[in-house]
Amino acid sequence: MKRICAWLLCMVLCLSCVAVLASCDMGENQPQDTNPTTDAPTDEPTEAPTDTPTEAPTDEGGEDGTDDGNGGAYDETMVVSIGTAEELMAFNKAVNEDGEYFDDKVILFTADIDMTGYTWTPLDGLGLYYVTFDGQGHTISNLQLADYEYEKDSGISNSDKGCGFVGAACSDMTFKNLTFDNTKVTAYDQSVGNFVGSLKTGFISFENCKSLNFTADGWMDWNNQNRDEGGHSISMRLSGFIGHILGGGQASFTDCAVENIKLTGFHNMAGFVGYDGAGALDQFAFENCSVKNAEFTFSYCLSESYVVDQPRKFVSVFYNGSNWVDNIDAVTDLGNTFENVSFYDYTDNNAEYTPADFRSWTQEEADKAAGVS
Repeated sequence: MKRICAWLLCMVLCLSCVAVLASCDMGENQPQDTNPTTDAPTDEPTEAPTDTPTEAPTDEGGEDGTDDGNGGAYDETMVVSIGTAEELMAFNKAVNEDGEYFDDKVILFTADIDMTGYTWTPLDGLGLYYVTFDGQGHTISNLQLADYEYEKDSGISNSDKGCGFVGAACSDMTFKNLTFDNTKVTAYDQSVGNFVGSLKTGFISFENCKSLNFTADGWMDWNNQNRDEGGHSISMRLSGFIGHILGGGQASFTDCAVENIKLTGFHNMAGFVGYDGAGALDQFAFENCSVKNAEFTFSYCLSESYVVDQPRKFVSVFYNGSNWVDNIDAVTDLGNTFENVSFYDYTDNNAEYTPADFRSWTQEEADKAAGVS
């Protein structure tokens, strides 16, 4: 009897084990609850994998201002950062007095600079070969250019003289994202430009640059006397950007503006280039540029080299070319604009002219003057 009871007990235990195993196997095959109410809240932050960077790397320059504006970064070893008037004057001294060379350097402006109280001597282009001036959208304001003239026996020819932020440029150069506001100069016997006085050779590119409230007094002597006779020779070739481009120079202007400028001088005045002696400049050098609220006062008719019937033939809105042929319409046809531009003849009681009647010579007049039949 005891054997039968033990046998029955074993049978019950075995059946129980089989039932438990079957239930476990069925549980593994059941779908899992993807959002059980008993689990921790799903909006808790999850920890990021330790091998993932928190910030994606970029090619842009950092806070030190080394971004070249083209999706890359300047070589920091070639950057000269300037953010104060004192630093800008130290740079001027290094170029003009210490004779340092900044070939291939990037002059990076890291802040707006107010030059009130300082006198700026134009930078010597011999120390600035292939230099880039990047304003990064900043403004140099209240620049007072030195009121000086080259000595008569200095050995510097008239064509080499230049008065501007850079005096006479001698190589390729770039200006970008830079504005000059309220620059003033009284100049004698020189080519005058807010950015560059004269370009002797090389190509200068201007991108997103502005010349605002620029005043240049070219010292207009009524009798056009020279220094030996008690007077001064008067400035010619003045503009908001480059005063004079010599035979070996070229330039281009993209998204640039001249606004609220007042230039007084002998002749060859315009918004961007006073005179293109190289003859390489044309309407295609200007893209999305403008001249607004500009006054040009000239007095070239007092010279024996010119006759009275030649007024309004050496001044223009954007630039003056070497053949003096009208170029205003050609430049505006490509999307460039001008507004409120006036010309005044100092020899005729400041008679006023506008671009509508202030044109350079026609091609026929230029050919006639050159003796071309």
